[in-house]
Amino acid sequence: MNLDSARELKLSLKEKLLGNLVTTVRARSALGESARSLSTSGETPPTLALGVARRARKDFALAVRIQQRALERSREVELITQQAKGELDVRYIGLVEKRAAPWHRQRQRPLRIGCSVGHFNVTAGTLGAFVHPRGGGPTALLSNNHVLANENRGKKGDAILQPGALDNGQNSNDVVATLAEFIRLKRAGANLVDAATATLSKDIDADFTKLTGLGKLKGVGDVFVV
Repeated sequence: MNLDSARELKLSLKEKLLGNLVTTVRARSALGESARSLSTSGETPPTLALGVARRARKDFALAVRIQQRALERSREVELITQQAKGELDVRYIGLVEKRAAPWHRQRQRPLRIGCSVGHFNVTAGTLGAFVHPRGGGPTALLSNNHVLANENRGKKGDAILQPGALDNGQNSNDVVATLAEFIRLKRAGANLVDAATATLSKDIDADFTKLTGLGKLKGVGDVFVV
């Protein structure tokens, strides 16, 4: 099926089926629940999830991901199969548990080289180094144009987030710097440099030399961006 049809089917089944799935399955004791604290007994047990899976370049199927063995041959999966007319990708994946994000994707105060940063309109990139502008001025962050300047779309003074937006950075709470300078990327021909700097905010602490897992740098160097 095409992508739009797969998405519409997913939404339709989600509204009609998944909303009451836990209640109906519990009522017929299809899910075995292990002993646990009463404080967590009201939490929603894992069942199944719906998505979209690519089968070919323009051919998609409804993705069904099952977290409980008891649901593999359930009437819910049978109904989904009928609605999708067999165009689905069913897999048992077991329990999906939330894991803590690695350090570089978390909020870092003081800032550290290697942590997640980004222009407020991009996903996220990496803080490459701390530098001093050669002409003088406050300490700046160094990274790529596409990270700090949004591929030439950024303007001087734009907010830079840590962590980046993809890693849950919020424009109001996680602004650590403002875009200062960048070397424009060319759409045609070779780009020898992909770089931008952002002025570190006065109230943001930073560890200029720590390299997590590697050691420390000797200091902060000068940079000249034109």
